[in-house]
Amino acid sequence: MLALLIVGAMAFGLGGCAAPEEPPVVCNVRFAAPAGFEPLEPFEERYADHVGVRLGFRDDRRREFHVFAGIPGEFGEGLPAAGSMGLTEGRSGDLAGRVHVWVLTWEEGGPCDPRAVLGTGFSRTEFQAVLVDAGLAPADS
Repeated sequence: MLALLIVGAMAFGLGGCAAPEEPPVVCNVRFAAPAGFEPLEPFEERYADHVGVRLGFRDDRRREFHVFAGIPGEFGEGLPAAGSMGLTEGRSGDLAGRVHVWVLTWEEGGPCDPRAVLGTGFSRTEFQAVLVDAGLAPADS
């Protein structure tokens, strides 16, 4: 009878069994590959409270986009500030870059910040146009 009580207590968590941990949040990247861009190998980085994600895209002209969510870093470090940019869903981001390297960073709150898009091989106008095509920025930004 005592054995049954011990087994019962363990089954209901009275014997020191912990509840299963909730899985960490997997960061979501809301970015549609622009026309003519093929996806590159995705990357995930596991942290204590979330899984950070990087998605990459390249076109036949070797221009690249990399989209980050939840991966800490100094995005755009060393690039000059180039103002702010309106994003979809009422968000806004900070633009940095020059010539053919551009970075847009923003935050939405939560473990998946910072968020960033890095573009190489684009003029500023081209970079902003591709952000519109990808659904990240409104057409009137």
